Amino acid sequence: MAFKKYGYYLKGNKIAVIEQSDATSGGNLAVAHCSGVASAGDYTTKDTCEAAGGQWIPSSSGSLSSYSEYMSPTESVADGLEIQYAYSPTFNLQSTGTEGTDFHRFLGWGSNGTELLLFTFSGASTVVNLSSLFAADDWIYISGSGRWSGLHQVKSTGGTTGILTLKTRCNLKPSTITVTGTFEADDETFIGDSSAHIVDIETFKDVLNSRRSNPYIFITDAAHGSNSGLFSLTTNDTSGKITLNKKISIDTDGDYTSTAASAVDGGSDEVTIYNAFSEQISVYEGVEVLSGASAETFELDISRYQANAVVYYLKAKMAEDAGDMEKREFFLREFKRQLEKGVSALKRGPYMVQGFKEMR
Repeated sequence: MAFKKYGYYLKGNKIAVIEQSDATSGGNLAVAHCSGVASAGDYTTKDTCEAAGGQWIPSSSGSLSSYSEYMSPTESVADGLEIQYAYSPTFNLQSTGTEGTDFHRFLGWGSNGTELLLFTFSGASTVVNLSSLFAADDWIYISGSGRWSGLHQVKSTGGTTGILTLKTRCNLKPSTITVTGTFEADDETFIGDSSAHIVDIETFKDVLNSRRSNPYIFITDAAHGSNSGLFSLTTNDTSGKITLNKKISIDTDGDYTSTAASAVDGGSDEVTIYNAFSEQISVYEGVEVLSGASAETFELDISRYQANAVVYYLKAKMAEDAGDMEKREFFLREFKRQLEKGVSALKRGPYMVQGFKEMR
C-alpha cells in the first residue's frame, strides 16, 4: 500500500481534508529505470537497457513546484479517515416520528417579507388547519431543507391557511402580493380584475421569471380550495396573467404528488400569492431546548471527565469572586487536568513506556 500524507483545515463549521501531492505538473513523480527485460535493475543507463532489449523509462517531466504541496485528494480511500468531533448540545429531539402527531410534512418555504414561512396542502382541495397541530412559541426541528434545516421557533400557525410562520428571519424578494382577480378553468390561469392589480401581478411575475427559470407560487384564501396551494408556473406573455402548470400536494398516504393544475372558475376572488420554493420538508415537534426554565433540567451529553471539569471551573470562578487566588489557581489546575484525562480517554491501543535497565 502506498504511503500517503493527509491534512485538514477548518472553515467555519466545515472541515476540509487535503492530501500531500506526489506528482509534478507533468504527472506522477517517476524515477528513471529500465523496464521490459529480465533483471531490469541491473541496467542503470539508457544505453545498457536498450542494448539488452528493454525500454528505458525517463524520470518525471514538468515542474516540481506542485510536488509535496497539499491539495484536494485525487483518490477514494475506503475507511481511510476517522473524525471524532465535539459539539455543544443546545436541544434534544424527543419526537417519536408519528405522522400527524409530532411529525409533519411540508411542501416548501417562502417569506412574508420578514419571517420564514412553511407551506403545506393536502390532496387537490384541502387546506390544512395548522392551529390544531402547532402553537405559538413551539420549538420545531426542520430536516430536508438544505438552507433551513435545524432548530426554529413558531411565531403563528396561520389557522386554515396552510402556512406556518416561524420567528426565523427571511427577507425574500419578491415575497408576497394580495390581489383580486379571476380564475379561468379553460386555460388554468389567474388574471387581475383591475389595472392596478394587473400591474401588481405583472411586476411580481417579471421578478420571479428573472430570478428562476421554473418559479413556484403558493396561493391562499381562494374561494375554492382547488385554486389554493403550491403551483409551478409556465410562461404567460399576457400582462397581469399567471398560468398554473402543476399542483404540488401531499396525499392521504403522506406521499408528495405533482399533478396537472385544475382551476375552478371564479371571479372577484381576493387571494394572497407568495413567492415559493418547492422542497420536501420534514418538521418534528417534541424538541427540548436549553433555554429559560428548562435549562436547569436539561441533560448535557458530556463525559464524566468533562462534568468534573465544569465543577472545578465553577469553583475556580467562585474562589476568584471571593478574592482567594490560591484556591482559584488550584481549581483551574484541576479543571485542566480533567480535560486532559477526557482527551486521553479517547486514545486507542496500548500505552508504551521505554526506560532503561536501572529504572524502578
